[in-house]
Amino acid sequence: MKILQFGFVEVGEWKLDSRLKSGIRYKLRKLQDDRVIYAYAVNETIKYIGVCDSTSTSLQSRMSRYQSMTAGGTNKRIANLIRKAIEVGSKVKIYAFKPDVELQLCELNVDLVKGLENPLIQEEKPEWNIKS
Repeated sequence: MKILQFGFVEVGEWKLDSRLKSGIRYKLRKLQDDRVIYAYAVNETIKYIGVCDSTSTSLQSRMSRYQSMTAGGTNKRIANLIRKAIEVGSKVKIYAFKPDVELQLCELNVDLVKGLENPLIQEEKPEWNIKS
């Protein structure tokens, strides 16, 4: 997986849980309290790349929105795709990258989390990311 070259590390996975509305539950082992770029891999193929959009969003809070299918159609759509993949026996792993540098352009802080999302999607072309 090419994202590993960019510094992504495996941080968790998704499992089935019939007690939840979404039918899936995440488990994170690291970076849960950090703002990151994240990716879902199904059987080692990147299927989705997303970001913790606001500066106060952690990976844990972002994964919770998929698990509970709240705050928008994308969360529900992706949660259903994750569940379907697991139901047919696939493993769905969560990868994340936390930029460790801060950039400025003139006096503006450059948001690397948001700024790297589109180039990574263009590079990987994950099938679950939909062009708007």
